[in-house]
Amino acid sequence: MARVIFTVSYEIPEQHRSEYLELVRHLKPLLNANGTTYTVCELENKRNHFQEIYTYPSKESYEASDDTENAQAEDIIEKIYSMAKDHKVSYTTAIEVL
Repeated sequence: MARVIFTVSYEIPEQHRSEYLELVRHLKPLLNANGTTYTVCELENKRNHFQEIYTYPSKESYEASDDTENAQAEDIIEKIYSMAKDHKVSYTTAIEVL
């Protein structure tokens, strides 16, 4: 069963950094469920450039993630993405091959 890795990348302006980190602290336990792992990393040597990494145990669980309603998580995600510099957020999806 191939895992799926979904990443979201953005830059947060310095004045929003502490608010952003607090939102992520609240979001993490909401998204680490049903075999999904959610982590947030700051890019090395690029302060305030963050990458969210969602690791789903299967393609089916990745596809079902849109169907799972979690209003609290959705509100936090919306706040985070609205803070992104120039509202620029990029996404990638990768499927494990081996």
